[in-house]
Amino acid sequence: MRTKKTGLFLLFAFGISWTSAAVLYICGIPYGSWISMAVVATFYMMAPALAAVIVQKMYKEPVKALGLDLKKTKWKALLWVALIQLLLCLFSIGAIVLFGNVFQVREFGFYSFDPELMNQRFAELAAASGAPSVPNIPIPPALLLLLTLLSSIFIGGVINAVFTFGEELGWRGFLYNETKHLGFWKSGLLIGTVWGLWHAPIILQGHNYPEHPVAGVFMMVPFCISLGFLMSWLRAKTNSVLAPTLLHGMINAAGGGVMLFAYGYNDLVGSVAGLAGILGALLTLGVILLTSRKTLW
Repeated sequence: MRTKKTGLFLLFAFGISWTSAAVLYICGIPYGSWISMAVVATFYMMAPALAAVIVQKMYKEPVKALGLDLKKTKWKALLWVALIQLLLCLFSIGAIVLFGNVFQVREFGFYSFDPELMNQRFAELAAASGAPSVPNIPIPPALLLLLTLLSSIFIGGVINAVFTFGEELGWRGFLYNETKHLGFWKSGLLIGTVWGLWHAPIILQGHNYPEHPVAGVFMMVPFCISLGFLMSWLRAKTNSVLAPTLLHGMINAAGGGVMLFAYGYNDLVGSVAGLAGILGALLTLGVILLTSRKTLW
């Protein structure tokens, strides 16, 4: 590994992101407000890509080498992205149902398609946002979940991917190139750990684990490691950073919809970003490795 080059990348990526998070905190801007979302989308999420471009230019190496060579992209393999997205969501839901509904592990909560619970959930969300409440949602809950999963593929691919590209050009572009000689597992472990720790300042401000902001910093690392293995596999499978960018965007789009039907859970355990999501990612990876003919690297 070229430690000096990698160190410069991490210095820029963490420096820009963490500085923007510090500004939000010092200015007293609550996380989740439109101002904080704008800052996070513009500066925090884009910092890894900016860092990657800066360091590549410093070393006079092409940015295209970070997985942006369209001629080398295996376009048909991009279909794997949608499949992995659906498997990841379904396995995460399955983990909640198995441990929460069946074994009644309290921290996993429970998953339900009860229309009354769904209408109550939407009423609470409307009240929190100041929007007018709808007396009864006319769509069956199971159908609504299906529509959410399908729409997340398009929303994530068209809208969210613009922002997740800022992260992925750094993680699965730059860091992937600099660590792939370590092998699939070691490279994925390293990238996932860095990726997880990079989230620390916004986790502390309420991102993903609002009930457990401190413990959430430590949960985010194994979550990013498990998810990162899927991202790295896609990067190798498609020979492009676009694949993990799309998957990242789809996951961001689907997370809230998946959790609409989850109740009474601990956000460290029974959420998409918690233990349930980790189990979902690892199960998805297992299915991929068992059914795909492509070697890990």
